[in-house]
Amino acid sequence: MSDVPNIEANEEFRGEYEVALESWLRRRFSFFCASFFALECAIAIFTITIAFLDPEIPDLALGEQSSSSFRIGVYAAAPLISVLILGWFLWAVRPRLERRSDLVRAASILILLISFVDLALMVLLRDDPAGTEGTIGWLFVMHFVSTLFLPWTPRESVRAIGPVFLAWIALELLFGLGGDPLGTVVRVVLAPLVLIPGILVAHFRMRRWGRRFRSEAFKRSFLSLRREMTQARTMHESLFPDPIDDDEITFDFVFKPMRDLGGDFIHASRGPGGSLRVLLLDVTGHGLAAAMTVTRLSGEIERIFAEQPNIGPAAVLQCLNHYVHLLLSPHSIFATAVIVEVDPKKGVLRYANAGHPPAFLRTTGHPPRRLEPTAMMLGAVSIDDFECEEHRAEMAPGDLIILYTDGSIESRDRHGRLMGIDGLEKVIKEAGTPKRWVSHLMRLTETHQAGKNEDDILIATIARK
Repeated sequence: MSDVPNIEANEEFRGEYEVALESWLRRRFSFFCASFFALECAIAIFTITIAFLDPEIPDLALGEQSSSSFRIGVYAAAPLISVLILGWFLWAVRPRLERRSDLVRAASILILLISFVDLALMVLLRDDPAGTEGTIGWLFVMHFVSTLFLPWTPRESVRAIGPVFLAWIALELLFGLGGDPLGTVVRVVLAPLVLIPGILVAHFRMRRWGRRFRSEAFKRSFLSLRREMTQARTMHESLFPDPIDDDEITFDFVFKPMRDLGGDFIHASRGPGGSLRVLLLDVTGHGLAAAMTVTRLSGEIERIFAEQPNIGPAAVLQCLNHYVHLLLSPHSIFATAVIVEVDPKKGVLRYANAGHPPAFLRTTGHPPRRLEPTAMMLGAVSIDDFECEEHRAEMAPGDLIILYTDGSIESRDRHGRLMGIDGLEKVIKEAGTPKRWVSHLMRLTETHQAGKNEDDILIATIARK
């Protein structure tokens, strides 16, 4: 089991978290080595200078005077040994450490070596070998200071000082039980309490750093996602056609996705005889997944029209049904579609509808005519079972075709009532002659709707002049 602090195993930035934690530990380990190297150098210089000038060196542990040449040698040698150890770790070991586990292991070994040198110094300088109780304060300082320097978990901090702590317990039991058994037992039992401050520092530091990292990572991830979604929306909208306004016909549309991207799509192209073909699609689902499906369908639509320029509306839906059934339905993705082909010279409208809400043909002096579905939704059945009819109608100058997706008829008011197909038909029937039909219908849909739209909304119009 890894000692690296967990954030959640399923978080996408776990790798980034571990790299950042490793980098943080590497910097602090370098600072730890350099700081203690400078400190031990200063202690060594001071000790050697005092030992050279005054052989009456005070025993720092007991506060007594001693002129022992052995003690002078130990006082001078211990800092020098620590300097050599720290220098070796700083310049020889540290550059070769690659992973965080290597850094933790090296830091633990370094603390153990320095601690054992200092522990040996304290024991050797005592007149009474049994008097080891003063070293518990030094263990507290060593553990607490190392935890202040190094960002590691409580378990890692205890593991680093643990062998020295056990060595102190062994010395305490060895020399203390004979003189003061009760006091020795009490000291041994209470000794682990000195590690609590360092453990708390390690715990709260890692917890605080983890929260800060998650907050910054989510912020970076969100900003990155927003940039990517903006770029994706630009690419997605490039698939949509340009409006058409010539001497014979006008084509216009407006699209309002539920999110940044949507599953509604419209395709417009000219037929060989100058006719206008408009295909409106509504893919199941919302957001990025639906938009990716639209991208695939867009390429398939382009292929169909490129390979079969004279293909009729019903045949187009049959080809799309085959594609959706084979490639998308296994992923529970389906689509509805309506395709209309207008020949402005002859005034003929051909259309087919695969499970889509009925389009409307608005004619002068007559109620809007519904262009009802002529087939089931795309992808529900195989090509052998998919039956699609093509219907025709006359389209006189001034007539208007209105195409839409279900987002417009499923908008709800404050009381939860849907606009519905009947409501949209009523709006179309009662409307006069707005300058731009798609903007007028979108505004009425938004007026009826209370709150944010719950689905993508696409409205398109085709008018014969």
